[in-house]
Amino acid sequence: MKKNKQEHEIDLKSWLFKFRSKWYLFAAFSVIALAAAYVYVKSSPRIFEYQSTLLLGDQQTGSKKAQELLEVLDVQSKGIKVEDEIGLLQSAEMVKQALSKLDFSVSYYKVTNHWLNNITNLEIEEQYETAPYVVDLDTTSYQLVDIPLKVRLLDDNTYELTIESENVPRYDFRTHSIVGSIPSIEFKKTLNFGEAYKDGNLSFTLHRSKVEDTKPGKEYYFVINSLESQVKQQQNALSVTPIEREARVLVLKSKGSIPDKQIAFLNTLMSEYVANDLKEKNHNGLKTLEFIDSQLGTLSDSLRQSKQALSSFRSNNRIANINVQSNINYEKLSQLEAERARLNTDRTYYANILDQIKNGNGIAQSVSPTVAGIQSPILNNLFLQLAELNQKKAGYRVNATADNPMLRKIEGEIENTRGAIVANLQNLIESADISINNVNGRIGKIESNLASLPENERKLMDLQSQSEFIDKKYDFLLEKRAEAAIALATNATDKKIVDHASMVGNAPVNVKPKMIYLLALLIGLAIPAGFIVLMDNVDNTIQGKNDLGNITNIPFLGVVAHGSKSDKLAVLNNQRSAIAESFRSIRINLQYLMSNSNFKVIGVTSSISGEGKTFCSVNLSSELAMSGKRVVLIESDMRKPTFGKYFPVSESVGLSSFLTQGLPLEEVIQKTEVENLDIIPCGPIPNNALHLLELPKMQELLALLKDKYDYVVIDTPPIGFVSEYFVLMRHMDVNLYVVKHKYTNKEMLTQINDLYASKKVKDIYMIINDLNYDKTYEYGYKRKGSYYYA
Repeated sequence: MKKNKQEHEIDLKSWLFKFRSKWYLFAAFSVIALAAAYVYVKSSPRIFEYQSTLLLGDQQTGSKKAQELLEVLDVQSKGIKVEDEIGLLQSAEMVKQALSKLDFSVSYYKVTNHWLNNITNLEIEEQYETAPYVVDLDTTSYQLVDIPLKVRLLDDNTYELTIESENVPRYDFRTHSIVGSIPSIEFKKTLNFGEAYKDGNLSFTLHRSKVEDTKPGKEYYFVINSLESQVKQQQNALSVTPIEREARVLVLKSKGSIPDKQIAFLNTLMSEYVANDLKEKNHNGLKTLEFIDSQLGTLSDSLRQSKQALSSFRSNNRIANINVQSNINYEKLSQLEAERARLNTDRTYYANILDQIKNGNGIAQSVSPTVAGIQSPILNNLFLQLAELNQKKAGYRVNATADNPMLRKIEGEIENTRGAIVANLQNLIESADISINNVNGRIGKIESNLASLPENERKLMDLQSQSEFIDKKYDFLLEKRAEAAIALATNATDKKIVDHASMVGNAPVNVKPKMIYLLALLIGLAIPAGFIVLMDNVDNTIQGKNDLGNITNIPFLGVVAHGSKSDKLAVLNNQRSAIAESFRSIRINLQYLMSNSNFKVIGVTSSISGEGKTFCSVNLSSELAMSGKRVVLIESDMRKPTFGKYFPVSESVGLSSFLTQGLPLEEVIQKTEVENLDIIPCGPIPNNALHLLELPKMQELLALLKDKYDYVVIDTPPIGFVSEYFVLMRHMDVNLYVVKHKYTNKEMLTQINDLYASKKVKDIYMIINDLNYDKTYEYGYKRKGSYYYA
């Protein structure tokens, strides 16, 4: 099979011709696509985009800055994770908190009076504070949510309420939960504005609003929204992204059809987020004050009792001075007891933290290490890591399920960090126990030295040292309480609203009429174009000369124009027709190509029946005869004779009679109405047509005919069905192979291509039969020659 080097090139003119011939498909699909686009534009709600910006800060303001005054922990503050803050902003809890501040529990809609709504409700507008009525919900009762409740205004005082739905959920606004569902509900009631309606499933009152609906709707309805559906809707419309990589300024975007509604939501969401941050920091500061106040309360009683005991002892025993040695010993003893008290306090604090962590009350989230008085840098870093992991976990839980691998990994890291904190606390407690034992030993030595002092002086020194220790500790806590109070008073959030919400542009982001109509037009043109291309590629038949040239190297002789099937002898009956002109062209081309050879026998064949092989042989023979040549036409297809459709022939004698009965040549040749044209029909149908053609009589017949006629045309059987052609082709001087336009399958040419490639058949030419000039680009120019055809 021939491989044309340009077979992959696109012939634009040819494709344009094919498209133009099916112009009605393009027109129909374009109209349908534009109509669908119009319906889409009219029925789609206009969705606008809204934007606001929020600054996360650097965590060096407010309580973070004030807590540095405590100087309890010297660890560099770590910056916040932008991804975690984005997760918190988009979390269901944060969105739910913002929606709880807004009144979005009822959505109002209007079915317009557009003509499209006469078919079905296609054009629907959402209303916000512009509806002609207001729904006052009774949130203490159950409500049917997420279904339309149709309202038809009868007059200024009455309305008609209609409900038709299935599987309707019942919702409790007090707990924000579904409390069952109703399989089906359908009713219609006439009510007065201001009249409360209540049953087991609904409880509300409709009031006539003062809003004048300038364009009254065909129909109104409202939907009672559950909090969960509102949260899901707002989460789907909300997006939070930093303005650039590593930036702390977040851009919050949302989409909705009601500007006031979406702007209010974005502003409320940011305000609640900032308020939550300040609330959390104030909570940490209050815990610090509560801890210090509890310690001061305990020390206040101890300090009062110690001073009273010292005063009573001096008064009762009249002791004023102590010698220098006892002063030194008691001073050392006082220092050691102070150190032991500090160690005991630290151990108690470590044990308290360890107990709370083991009991799982979330101390790592509720108490900041910078307030707790922990002296271990390692433990402080572990607390910071645990807080960061908890913040990551909160961010991932926005969209991730409990089985999410990343969420499980973070939970594992949290457990490992908590285990490390527990181990460090246990080590600190053990270290404190060792230090306490050491201090106790040193105190024991000093106390043994003091045992030799007078009993009264020793007791006085005990009372003085105890009083001084309690007094110093009390002063220390008073100082720290003042610092903590300052920190709480100067507390501020590091989050800041930079830009409040506003609409981005003035055009909707989902419906752009010009673009939609253009896209619809392109689709309307693309569908028929794709259909034509698909059918062209699926169609494996011969489409024209170029198509034939791509699949065979056999030379091309000419085409036969499309004509009426009833006109069998076109060259005779209508000599000015396009068909007659086609055969003249083929005859001239054939005589020109064979001008250097003395050819006599012309064989005409095809791949299968129905391609016009006999039609071409009859009309070509007639054209040769009409040009003044003596021509005889032989019907060698003795299995399926068809000459009777072209000539009034006698089927009693013919080719089979000559080959089998030995009749004289004159008896088998029959005259026709065409001058100079004789025919030899097949005669009686034999049982062994192939064997007859192989007889020497066939060669004898052709020899006789060559002497008598200028041309012998043999109408052979199709090579795709029987083998007679391969017997006859050795007698042929010229072979004409007929293919039919848009009928002959390309695969049918494989056999003749193989014969031609192996040089088993020579002087063969291709003819395309029944080619419609109006349906092919290659010969489209011939349509302009209709003036020359009758």
